Amino acid sequence: MRAARLSYVQGEVVLMQGDQILADPGLVNTPLFEGTVVATKEDGRAELQFDDGTVVRLSPNSSMKIAALHQEGNTGKSDLVLESGLGYFELEGNTSSNQVTAHFGDGAVTASGFTVIRLNLDNPPGEIAVFTGNAHLERGNNLSLDLHGGESVALSGTDPNQYNLAETIEPDSWDAWNADRDQDLTTQEAAKTAATGSQPNSGNPAWSDLDTNGNWYDVPGQGYVWSPYEATNAGWDPYGCGNWVYTPQFGYVWVSCESWGYMPYTSGYWNYYDSFGWGWTPGYGYPWWFTGGWGWNIGTRPPHYNPPHRPKPGPVHPVAPVRHGGYYQPNPVVTVNRIPTFPKANPVHVVGGPITIAGSTLEPMKPLSPRPVYNHELGTGRAFLGGSSNVGGHNGYNPWANSPGVGRPVTGTMPSTGGTYHPPATGPYAGAGGTYHPYGGANGTYHGSPSVGGTYRAPTATPYSGSLGHTSAPPAHVSSGSSGGHASYSGGGGGHVSAPSAGGGGHVSAPASGGAHH
Repeated sequence: MRAARLSYVQGEVVLMQGDQILADPGLVNTPLFEGTVVATKEDGRAELQFDDGTVVRLSPNSSMKIAALHQEGNTGKSDLVLESGLGYFELEGNTSSNQVTAHFGDGAVTASGFTVIRLNLDNPPGEIAVFTGNAHLERGNNLSLDLHGGESVALSGTDPNQYNLAETIEPDSWDAWNADRDQDLTTQEAAKTAATGSQPNSGNPAWSDLDTNGNWYDVPGQGYVWSPYEATNAGWDPYGCGNWVYTPQFGYVWVSCESWGYMPYTSGYWNYYDSFGWGWTPGYGYPWWFTGGWGWNIGTRPPHYNPPHRPKPGPVHPVAPVRHGGYYQPNPVVTVNRIPTFPKANPVHVVGGPITIAGSTLEPMKPLSPRPVYNHELGTGRAFLGGSSNVGGHNGYNPWANSPGVGRPVTGTMPSTGGTYHPPATGPYAGAGGTYHPYGGANGTYHGSPSVGGTYRAPTATPYSGSLGHTSAPPAHVSSGSSGGHASYSGGGGGHVSAPSAGGGGHVSAPASGGAHH
């Protein structure tokens, strides 16, 4: 048994398994086991972190199932199925000890080395874009295709042997959000210490939460001890704030309300030191589900401390479904808040200063040299950092930028192993110096972020000609409809619209005046 972590939630996110709703809304730090479905509503976004370093992000109106998440001998197996909508997958690459497959429709994607892909099911049977790395796509026995950074593929709904391969990636309105979340993770990893870097599952991004929200101490005879900044309050309780969430495999499990509250409740022990306060030791790194059960992990406790009370699960099923879609919610989420409003005493210890544990005076551990920060060019790494995106409207990944804030393609060539894009010298995307001008120049620039409302200034020349003015931005994400499905900009009715167009229906990959497939 293995688990993933629900690491980010915005808007309405629902957790389901089988015919049960586990949590509505889903809560950050909830462990997600094999069989769990994570679904985002119209205003929902979600991020999942896996123990091998894989990260998945779901945009609104999307759904993903963890079809497999377990060990098979010495090999970890993960099957992640995008059931609807649009998702981003950061795959660490398959090895002999870890196999991860991302499924969408009848397609299956694996990676060799670190690879970032975007899967879109708004236009069945689906589309895949490879931002960086190397991916292998299979569609049953009909199609086997290797893809590299900067390439994208739209599958055919009529002939499984056919596909449309492009050496470009059409920007989507959610690319910038994905890049912003990635930048947050990279920033956290810069604070990594030797304590987290030496753990047996150190590739799990959840470790970075501890480095940025507390101090580690190397205690003689005890090993590494971590204390959150909140523990400087003598009245703080590691089980004082959170929720009990029901899981079919293990009954009720603890989900902490703290932003860092995942790793310290999966393994190890919380101990109370009289001269210091609460501290957590990771133990051997084996999570509680490794032994098939849950129990609060408190070792030495202060006098008169009351351990957490775990609720008993209710009936497996009520008489009739209580939620939409025929799902049952037999065990409600139980909220806990037993932290006093005012501290009981002065802080136990000072953040960042020397402390005393078991008679030893210790300094907090310092961060290791930060990991390399990758730049924003296609094919160069995880974070796509830098630049104010003309496509996304705020700092983040700009697939057409070669310097911060510049909305044009990078220079260079597109090698087969990924890299940068050099625009055509002629055609609708040509411009002086090879710059990228899909909107016709100065009067055709794009302003704002489609995901939060921005506006579009119409160009004065073909291929996007129109009177000067502003039109409304597209909806954040809809699975289908007259507004254009999941739209990168604005467009006609039905399907996926990747550029402004007057036509309707079909997949429009270039300027068009009709509804035919171009």
